Amino acid sequence: MCEILLPKRDWRYDADMFKRLLMLAIVTPLLSLMPRASASDGWKQLLALAGEWEGTEAGRTTTITYTVISGGTALMESMKMPAPQPDMVTVYHRDGDALVATHYCSIGNQPRMRAPGASPDGKSIRFRFADITNLAKPGDGHIQHLTVNFVDGNHFTQEWTSVSNGKEEAAVFKWTRKEKK
Repeated sequence: MCEILLPKRDWRYDADMFKRLLMLAIVTPLLSLMPRASASDGWKQLLALAGEWEGTEAGRTTTITYTVISGGTALMESMKMPAPQPDMVTVYHRDGDALVATHYCSIGNQPRMRAPGASPDGKSIRFRFADITNLAKPGDGHIQHLTVNFVDGNHFTQEWTSVSNGKEEAAVFKWTRKEKK
């Protein structure tokens, strides 16, 4: 019989292990003090977008309108794309402690993305793919992610990330609130 001999180590007195456990005991309670993403804060930021916006993406000018619907429980985004591209709609709503965006894409599918809420600094909301309806084949193109970055009350950006056959491509829209006439 073959026997493997390992050096004996008494873990109760291992200084490195003691330091790691001590750090864990100190850091863990501090994590609860860090600011957390909030669906409520993120929802307020989205509702503040209500109105009309002008924007550009890759040198093309487009418009977007946000309308609070369903008694304030949903926000509808209507994106008017330059011809010949068709217009698109995204509907945002809360789902417990998260935010949900359902994008009704011009290519005929409807990806749903979730976000835990606003980032701790309140400057962005990062929606990530949850599921999709009406996707013909798994490799077909669809929106995968959406990041909304809040610059100030009159400016924000959107980064739409699409995926097709495993390749990701991002489109960045820069929006400015239209002045009321």
